[in-house]
Amino acid sequence: MDIIRIEWVPFQKINARHTNTIPLTRYAYQNHMETHIPYIHIIRNQQNDFLLAKGIEAYNKLYSIDFHRSIPVYVITNPHITLLEWTYQLFQSCMQERVNHRLKYEYITLLLKETRNDIASICKHTRCTKENIYQLLFDSTIPEKYKDLAIKHNRIQLINSIATNPKLQNYRSVLYPAVFQHNNRLTYENLKLFLTYIDEGYQLHVNSILALENFNKIVDQAQALKYYWDSLEFPDTQIMEGIFYYKGDKHSRIKVRL
Repeated sequence: MDIIRIEWVPFQKINARHTNTIPLTRYAYQNHMETHIPYIHIIRNQQNDFLLAKGIEAYNKLYSIDFHRSIPVYVITNPHITLLEWTYQLFQSCMQERVNHRLKYEYITLLLKETRNDIASICKHTRCTKENIYQLLFDSTIPEKYKDLAIKHNRIQLINSIATNPKLQNYRSVLYPAVFQHNNRLTYENLKLFLTYIDEGYQLHVNSILALENFNKIVDQAQALKYYWDSLEFPDTQIMEGIFYYKGDKHSRIKVRL
């Protein structure tokens, strides 16, 4: 059984992996430090580093007020903890504690990167469900099958951009498949071009069996430029040369190119 001790450590030496340190509550943890009540749990590794494990909201609050003194913490020793295991612990604590939503999102994106989008492994090590994780990552209106595909193909942000833009609400049935089609896969640049198309008053008939094919034509910027270039007409700019004399003076010869 692991032994838990209470120790006083310099707050600045406590390590965390998150950058979003905005506290969610106004709870004044610093006022209770005088009573020697620990709110933060840390792990001491083989290098004698202090790794934040629990009490994330307390950590954020103390961090936000630039707390420059030693504080009481619960300490457990785990000499061989890995970076991934530590991140699992931090995410699990985020899900169990009352913390900023952006902080939970930061840790789940870290885990997706470090596990290569292995949702099953994340669930196993953090005791979270797939539904818990999807609630953090996706807009609730996105169908489940597209959430799964977004995880598999790293398209989370793009599919959320479609789901949360009210201008695209009537076109989602075409845009979601466009994100994952094998050829002409939808990009941010093409999505921006389609928004311009809509803003100019044009429409896409989503109920057509050719809706996706028509959409691909609309956002085919190279083809659009070709049509534009083919339609360009330039005035005759042929250079003409001539000789002029100032006020008829034969000694004031001037060569001019027009």
